[in-house]
Amino acid sequence: MVADNHGSFIQLHFSDDKDFAIENNYVGQSIKNARKINGVWHNKKTNQFFYSQAEIKSLVKDAKRQGITLIPEIDTPAHVTALVETMKANGKAKLAKQVSWYSKSYRDEIHLNQAGIQFVNKLNDEVGEDFANQSNARFHLGGDEFTDKVKSNAPYVKYLNATSQNVEKMGFIPEAWNDGFLNSSLSKLNKDIQVTYWSWTADQHGSLGKQRQKYWASMPKLIKHGFKVLNYNDYYLYFNLSKANISKKNVNYMISDMKQYWKPTLWHNDNDTTLKSKRGIVGSSVSLWADAAGSITDQQVYQASNKFIKTFLKLAEDR
Repeated sequence: MVADNHGSFIQLHFSDDKDFAIENNYVGQSIKNARKINGVWHNKKTNQFFYSQAEIKSLVKDAKRQGITLIPEIDTPAHVTALVETMKANGKAKLAKQVSWYSKSYRDEIHLNQAGIQFVNKLNDEVGEDFANQSNARFHLGGDEFTDKVKSNAPYVKYLNATSQNVEKMGFIPEAWNDGFLNSSLSKLNKDIQVTYWSWTADQHGSLGKQRQKYWASMPKLIKHGFKVLNYNDYYLYFNLSKANISKKNVNYMISDMKQYWKPTLWHNDNDTTLKSKRGIVGSSVSLWADAAGSITDQQVYQASNKFIKTFLKLAEDR
């Protein structure tokens, strides 16, 4: 579908709080500890779903044939609860304790220190092996919803610089969510990182939202400082899967709203935040999320999102 409608990439979100969804021997997620149910690998101890390395190689091969780049996303430092559970259940509990801690706001997180950097680099090294040597190869490092700091975050700057430089050595363009790009840090961060911009405030409103708008970098500010950005505007471009949202009525509303208002230069919610040109914007993407999807089948997801994705790809090409 993506190739047929002039899309160029698909980002695969492998790590989150529910599943660590890719085989990785370093952290103990292996088909040796899994069983296959209805064609899907399940970890025997955690029951997490994941792709085997053989399946990933097959997907990458098929994507190359169709001119599509597959982008792995290993989201850190937060959204690692499933990763930590995998490690604890598969003989890596000591390592999990060394490299992670529990945050009241964001659950398990990777330490922003040298041990955390070394761990993430080894994790990404193994993941990267199966995604290297693609056209326009990219590696997404995550970096969303992990901190309440707004004025400065020197440990994250060091962490992101180190992990981004590591994937560059493997031939990837590094990418990260915009949450950690504070105004005070822009001159210190690796300019090779492409920023996937989803929200100026991480969907926070009131005093916290205003504070973030003051200290978090806007898309225009990132472009001014030499960063390349991609528009992932969560107001128009996020499809949050649920039984209600996949109804024909709701899908048609989302499509109509996107067609009427969204364009690549509209970067924050539905606010009047348009840029004057697409300079610095190197792409855009819709995102399918399933935080509360319930018992929705793959076929239902495809049927519900098919027109939404096709409409977006046409808009992204024309506007």
